[in-house]
Amino acid sequence: MKNLKTILILTLLLVCCKGNEPSDFNKFTGRWALHIVEIQADSISAWKPRQDHYKNRKGFIIYDGKGGMGVHHVTENYENYAFEGSGGLDSLTLKDLRHLADNFVYFGKYKVNDSLGLIEHHIESVNFQNLWGTIAKRKYQFLGDTLILNPLTNTYPKIRLKWVKLNDSE
Repeated sequence: MKNLKTILILTLLLVCCKGNEPSDFNKFTGRWALHIVEIQADSISAWKPRQDHYKNRKGFIIYDGKGGMGVHHVTENYENYAFEGSGGLDSLTLKDLRHLADNFVYFGKYKVNDSLGLIEHHIESVNFQNLWGTIAKRKYQFLGDTLILNPLTNTYPKIRLKWVKLNDSE
């Protein structure tokens, strides 16, 4: 009986203490600029900058602090592309359409699981319809003003995106 009381008291103390730990949820709040996309070929390889269509991508991710988020990133010099088509959608060339496909954006709700170091993006709107209504799970890590997001996958190569916190108070 004495051991049962001791276990009960220790359990209550652990539960109470765990509730007082600060959550990572608020650390996400704000705007972040994409710094680099890196790739790892296998579990023992070093992380290296991607050299394919993800090379020098730029963009933003925003967390509103209330559970809403959005992300948008594009290829290097995306904004400088000169469309070959003359106007509306019907005039776009294949090259124009490929350029537009290099644009990645989605919005939705997010949930943070501190104990697993995991953030879930519940995608409500996205430019690729096969991702509509899905959940994008990311391992996360904070290093100073940098947020590292690793999409969860069981295969290699793996990627990670490094985002730098923007100081919007200026």
